[in-house]
Amino acid sequence: MTVSMRLRGWWAAVERYAAHADPRVTACNWIALIVASNQPFYPLYVEGVAGTGGFAAMLTFLSTPFFALAPLVARRNDRIGRAMLPLAGIANSLLAFVLFGQASGVLLFLAPCVVIAGLAFRPDERPWSLALIGLSALAYFAGPMVAATPVVALDGAASLALLGVNAFSAGCLLALTGLTFSGAMADIRARSGA
Repeated sequence: MTVSMRLRGWWAAVERYAAHADPRVTACNWIALIVASNQPFYPLYVEGVAGTGGFAAMLTFLSTPFFALAPLVARRNDRIGRAMLPLAGIANSLLAFVLFGQASGVLLFLAPCVVIAGLAFRPDERPWSLALIGLSALAYFAGPMVAATPVVALDGAASLALLGVNAFSAGCLLALTGLTFSGAMADIRARSGA
């Protein structure tokens, strides 16, 4: 078996794992898997741009199983599976905030959590969206009060460099969310014949 055939087989398995009858669930599954696959690189980014904190950033791996298992959970309960994506994102953002502080810009990752919470649920599931959006807002406003002093002390230049990486990453996640859900919405419209 060639490397190309193995890669195609692996990719087909990932596609099956992310697939769901509900396009909103599939969208959440893909975003969750992409986030999980990028998490191992975050400590490298932190160490590379801030010059310190890469080892501490490995604690953010605690959220990786929640992102990676969201598609599996969605097979049993699609609402909880969809909710796992913003919930894991909120928890991960708060953990990174405790580690690196407000100046690092890690709370910018709450913006994609809010957008995902708004898009992942149907109109009849609005309470789920509102609860997750409210939790994101609570995390944004309460985070600085709970953890005023970060675990990793970064100087101004390191915090600014980390802010740049986090802002770019959060923006990319917002773009990925928009593109993924626009495809899901097009699929929903096509299925309904609209």
